[in-house]
Amino acid sequence: MRTSFLALTLALGALLGLACGRSPPPPAPPTAVRIATVGRAGTTADARFSAEIQPATRVDLAFKVGGYVESIAKVKDVDGRPRLIQEGDAVREGMELAALRKTDYSQKLTEARAALSQARAAEEQARINFERTTKLVAAEVSTPAQLDAARTQKDSAVGASAVAQARVDEARTALEDTQLRSPLSGVVLKRTVEVGVLAAPGTVAFSVAETRSVRVVFGVPDTLLPSVRLGAPQAVITQAFPGQRFEGRISRIAPSADPKSRVFAVEVSIPNEDQRLKPGMVAALSLRDGGSARLQPELLVPLSSIVRAPGKPDGFAVFVFQQQDGKSLVRAREVALGEYLGNVIPVRKGLEAGERIVVTGASLLSDGEAVEVIP
Repeated sequence: MRTSFLALTLALGALLGLACGRSPPPPAPPTAVRIATVGRAGTTADARFSAEIQPATRVDLAFKVGGYVESIAKVKDVDGRPRLIQEGDAVREGMELAALRKTDYSQKLTEARAALSQARAAEEQARINFERTTKLVAAEVSTPAQLDAARTQKDSAVGASAVAQARVDEARTALEDTQLRSPLSGVVLKRTVEVGVLAAPGTVAFSVAETRSVRVVFGVPDTLLPSVRLGAPQAVITQAFPGQRFEGRISRIAPSADPKSRVFAVEVSIPNEDQRLKPGMVAALSLRDGGSARLQPELLVPLSSIVRAPGKPDGFAVFVFQQQDGKSLVRAREVALGEYLGNVIPVRKGLEAGERIVVTGASLLSDGEAVEVIP
């Protein structure tokens, strides 16, 4: 018993000796990060945007009635031969673009007219009977009851004649609706029908646009919206015509932002009498051309530098780089943010221009942690 206790004591002593002689684990290496100096964003005068050119007015023309397409308008081709109208061709107001087969609707109109003739004949006969009965009642040959019956018959005939007239008007309108006419002078953007196809009511056959003036549409974030004003002059450029500026004015500012992109649609109206600007072209513009007031510049930081504020799940922070006692470390600082602008976001409170922040590796850091700056 005494021998076993002695052996156990010696074993524990050996283990304690080994533990005391072991060196402590080396400190963890500092986290590698990239840093950048915070700078102020450019002013409104430097804000550039890409935009899309759209026609001033676009109308999709559809058949109100159905039927087989009998004809489509023709124009002269480059060789002088007639061809069906197509995309890019000019049209004038009131021009017939397409027509359906009229036979069915002509027959319905003829039938309605025949019914109207019968109704008018019945109305005339009822009127004569009423006048005759009126005289006979005055001569005390017929009774007042017979006069009431004649009056009722006359009124019914008048109503039937009105219904027949309405059916004639309806059939005439349906016959006229077999023709599809352009409501404006412009160009054809799209044609979706061919001769011989069966077009159902509501089938869109043509898209026509008025392009003597065009709209240039682009999106503006809320941070720049105060610098945009209706009626301000604005110039745009296109790759199709390098070196040329097209002058216009801001004609519309959307009252609410797009729910997905969070930008406000702005339109610039530009005269286009020479038809050089085509719908679908891409344009570029700078808000300096609008002569708008300059905004106070803001601090912009990359989205990759933003982390959750320590101890505040609803807050945001950045890690500010500092040198302390010859060591490189970072301190978390809570910031107030604006609306994001692509890959950057404005900081409205919490930072100063010239400070250095972590832009790569921020999600791996904690407050006061040592770091190693890499290029």
